[in-house]
Amino acid sequence: MRIHALILPFAFVALSIVLSGCAASRQSGWDAPPSTTEASSQEAKALFTQAMTPWKTRHEKPSLEQALKLLEQSAAEDPSSLDTLIHLTRGHYLMADAHAEDNEAKKASFDLATRWGERALATNEAFKKKVKDEARNVEEALDTLTTREVPAMYWTAASLGKWARLSGLGTMLKYKNRIKMLVERVEVLDPQYFHGAVPRYWGTYYAVAPGFAGGDINKSLQHYQKSLKLENNYFGTHVLYAENYATRKNDRELFKKELEFVINGKPESMPELLPEQIIEQRKAKKMMAQIEDLF
Repeated sequence: MRIHALILPFAFVALSIVLSGCAASRQSGWDAPPSTTEASSQEAKALFTQAMTPWKTRHEKPSLEQALKLLEQSAAEDPSSLDTLIHLTRGHYLMADAHAEDNEAKKASFDLATRWGERALATNEAFKKKVKDEARNVEEALDTLTTREVPAMYWTAASLGKWARLSGLGTMLKYKNRIKMLVERVEVLDPQYFHGAVPRYWGTYYAVAPGFAGGDINKSLQHYQKSLKLENNYFGTHVLYAENYATRKNDRELFKKELEFVINGKPESMPELLPEQIIEQRKAKKMMAQIEDLF
């Protein structure tokens, strides 16, 4: 037993190294060539304003596609607009999460969301200097990020995490620390961001991560409950709680209870997130239809 206890941690380390070596690669947003369009703040603002009309119905794919097209034009006119870059990050995340029809399409949109998020982070000159000019690890530069970049940090982490998960365990292990540290930075700067997003993220992380990579179903429960306490009306937390925790615990009644809360809820109770609430209701109905296969 004592020999196994000594060997096991080394085996996990060796496995992690091997899997990380097989990880998928990607181009970071700050490595993209700079825009060649002459900046026009006035035109950029006009395009951003136009984009906000279809953005209001982003739960419909054609509307989101139109909004993203206008936002990309706006970003080309003014590459320094943090608000535009954050909307592009959220928008491509939503395209993957709500509208992409297969895993390859989801991966492409999550990767694109991550790159826009990285461009948003690089609007912080101190951060950009470290990762771009000094070629330092991203993890070493996170202390330069401020409350201003919280949305960019969170949606970058969420997008990168979902891209990595779809790309396989090796990729998850490769980017695990970066994702965790981005979320931890959000937690320091704005712990209640986006209706309990931080504990919601940890709830999912601890539910889906392998045990040797930090997975812990009891910690998952604690974080989901904390997120629900911060904002019980956000449907996304209930859906993730059912999808990740209830299925792991083989708790059919909890799964049903959480999804029924969403299905019977009123999306308009959070007007600013009406599209997201509608999307989560769609997910809940689809998941409920699969209950006999899951339990």
